[in-house]
Amino acid sequence: MQVRRRHVLYVGGFDPRSPALTHRRYAEEGARQAAVGGYRLQVGPRERANDWCDAWTVRAEMDGVATETRFECLRWDDIVRAHWARGPWGVLRATALASWHLWRDGIMWRTLRTSWPAFLALGLPSLLLVAAMLGGAGLGLLAMATPWLAGGLALVGIALAWRLVARAHLPWLMRSMAMLVRQGRGQTPALDARVNAWSAHLAAVLQTAPADEVLVVGHSSGAMLAMLTAARALQGRPGTRLSLLTLGHCTQMLSQQPTAHAFRAELVALARADGLTWVDVSAPPDACCMALVSPTWHAGLELAAAPTPTLVNPRFAQLFDADRYAALKRDRYGCHFQYVMAGQRPGTWDYFAATAGPQTLRTRFAPETSATGFTRFQLLGGPPPW
Repeated sequence: MQVRRRHVLYVGGFDPRSPALTHRRYAEEGARQAAVGGYRLQVGPRERANDWCDAWTVRAEMDGVATETRFECLRWDDIVRAHWARGPWGVLRATALASWHLWRDGIMWRTLRTSWPAFLALGLPSLLLVAAMLGGAGLGLLAMATPWLAGGLALVGIALAWRLVARAHLPWLMRSMAMLVRQGRGQTPALDARVNAWSAHLAAVLQTAPADEVLVVGHSSGAMLAMLTAARALQGRPGTRLSLLTLGHCTQMLSQQPTAHAFRAELVALARADGLTWVDVSAPPDACCMALVSPTWHAGLELAAAPTPTLVNPRFAQLFDADRYAALKRDRYGCHFQYVMAGQRPGTWDYFAATAGPQTLRTRFAPETSATGFTRFQLLGGPPPW
């Protein structure tokens, strides 16, 4: 089936910036990818559809087929700003609280066994806190003898540590982790209400929009919100026209929380939805996600028999020369956003062809064999049979 008209609903990650950035990135990176892929892509101006949605039109011509896409960016930047920890002490406080819950509930231990790169990325903030506490204890002992030296060393240490943390984009990751813990504990009512509004809109689009494909896309923390939006919009209805594309997810950080009963139930319903096409894309070099681990896997036994989405490795190495790819792997932030960026040369993964091209998600990824059984990042025998 060729797509002449498509309707996209996009949910970005934990980011306080407005959709203006998403629109600019899509236009600029789309132009670069079109030049690489040998097709035409035109992105129209951004307009405000309502309080929680900005939209623009994308016209593409690929393989001789013209496709028009309405691209809607579902906003939650205002909610992110409301939960955005301010300053070093605010970030450290939020990190300490979130880390406590994740370690106490065994989630970090399970993450280590399932995906050690994700454990390092998500566990590093708490390890830094422990190091800071030990350093503080040492400075306290030193202060008994030389107060001025201890105070000076403490200030220098804090400044250097924060600089290193900021350069590694850890404050963003720490804030995002804290938000996931709040969400799992039912402490984000505004976000839940926003997802309800999105799902009602999606249900209306599925019913009335003259589109050959309705595609929901979620990136990073937005991947879990996209799952919730799709699950609530379907609610037992067949998802024949609905496609779901999740990018760089870290679902287990939410689904494994003991208090996240509602999320797990909706995840089960989504996985079992009739007719739904679900493709999950995650890259092994991206340490900020659970690479090639199904979003439907978690500590609850109720998902044991649930179908899983098609797991796709975007093979970023195909998209770049060796030097560029080596630099990308060193850039944690850049690697996590490469899903929605242009490559240096054509490859298996093309975000703009997937969201604006003439093929449905099902057709585009039909030749792909789901990357199940990926165990390269497992440690200590891998995940136990919870």
